[in-house]
Amino acid sequence: MLRLPTGSVGGGEPGSLVGVKNAVVAAVAYTVLIKGGAMGVVVPIVLFLALAALVLVAPRAGTFRARRRSRGLAQELATVHGFESRPDVTLGRLPLAGPPFHYGTARTLSDQVSGAVDDLTVTVAGYSCRENGATHGYGLVLVSLPGPSARIEVRHEPAFHSTLVAEPVPGGRVHTGVVPFDARYEVYASDPHRMGTKLSATESETLLAAPEPFSWRVHGRDVLLWRSGGWPSADGLLGCVRATVSVLRPDRDGTATGGAERTLP
Repeated sequence: MLRLPTGSVGGGEPGSLVGVKNAVVAAVAYTVLIKGGAMGVVVPIVLFLALAALVLVAPRAGTFRARRRSRGLAQELATVHGFESRPDVTLGRLPLAGPPFHYGTARTLSDQVSGAVDDLTVTVAGYSCRENGATHGYGLVLVSLPGPSARIEVRHEPAFHSTLVAEPVPGGRVHTGVVPFDARYEVYASDPHRMGTKLSATESETLLAAPEPFSWRVHGRDVLLWRSGGWPSADGLLGCVRATVSVLRPDRDGTATGGAERTLP
C-alpha cells in the first residue's frame, strides 16, 4: 500500500499544503503506472479533483500564515516591549506614495500596535491587498522623526510589478561604493549629488548588518519600513528600526551618524 508522507515533500514545509500536493501527485503517478485497471481510471480522477482543490486553497493558506505571523508579532511587541494596540491607525495615516501601496484592491491594515524605540514613536502593522485573485501580505513599520529629513529610498526587494502593474522606479539612483551593500540594495535620492542624501560607507555597513533585509523610505518626518511577508520576530524588526534610525537621526551634538548631516532645518 502506498503511504502518503506527512512530512516535507519536494521542499514543502512539514504538513504544508505544498507537501500534501506533492504527495497527491505521487499517488496519481503510482496509481496510473502501477495499479492500472478500472481503479487506475477512477482513482486518478478523484485524486485530480483533490489536487485541484489544493491548488485553489493554497493561496489562502499563505494568507493565513501571513496573518498568523502578523498577530504573533503584535503580541510579542505588546507583551515583551510594551507596545499598545492602536486600531485607530488607518491607511490614511501612512505615506502611500510608493511601494507596497502602488497596486492592488481591498487594502487592509491589521494588528496595529505602537510603542517607543529610542524615544521615537514607532507604529507596526500588517498590510494586505488583492491582485489578480491573490492576496499579498507585507509588514509595515512607521517611525516618526523629530524633524523632516531629506528624501531617500532604500529597496531590498523589487516592488511588485506585472504585465498590468508597472514597477514604480524613482529617479536619482545612488551607488554607495560598498560592493556587498550595492549588490543587495538599491538606493534612490531626491538629489543624488547633494550632501546629506547619500549613504556613507559606515551607514551602508550599518544597514547591511541589520537582522533582516528590508526596504525603507523617508517622507518628511515619517520613515516607512516594509518587508514582503513581514518580520519573523520582534527583535529582528526592532533591530531594523534601530539601524535605520542610526542612519537618519542626528546625534545629540547635531551630527548625523556616519558623517553628513541628513536632517533638514
